Amino acid sequence: MHTATKTLAAAALIATLAACSESPSAEAEPINDTSWLTTSAPAGAISVTEAKATAAEGDQIVITGTIGGRAEPITANSPVFLIMDNALPSCADKANDHCPIPWDYCCETPESRTANAATIQIVTANTNTTGQAVTVDPIAAGLKPLDIVTITGTVGPRPSPEVLTIKATQVHITPN
Repeated sequence: MHTATKTLAAAALIATLAACSESPSAEAEPINDTSWLTTSAPAGAISVTEAKATAAEGDQIVITGTIGGRAEPITANSPVFLIMDNALPSCADKANDHCPIPWDYCCETPESRTANAATIQIVTANTNTTGQAVTVDPIAAGLKPLDIVTITGTVGPRPSPEVLTIKATQVHITPN
């Protein structure tokens, strides 16, 4: 990977992580909606790495991954979280790693984290407000670090192959 590409990928990941703490845009009032949580997983899910290799902006997609990033994957002010490719072991999956926060994948290189990460933004599927960010009740949502999830949504802008953002209308949490 060229230095410029690495820099762009790192900047995109930093921007994604920073976006997790920002409040929703002032131009669209967030909608408190829990219809995005589903009880059954959709068929045909692909991995994060496969999606990064094949998905184009605007594609409808079903993707699966493991929630990573931070202890509280989503907050009331930020319906955005990260997933990592299920093939990438978290620090909790490594016998010799005793990391107290394994969901941050700190045992992996920055390049590996970038290559295996996707950003998920929960949006409404309501026909009157399609694509608008939703407010989230983090407790009711039940998303936890290292949960395996299946996401249905639309691929957002792809300024580079390293960046994959999904505007999710459905999230299924795989039971442990």
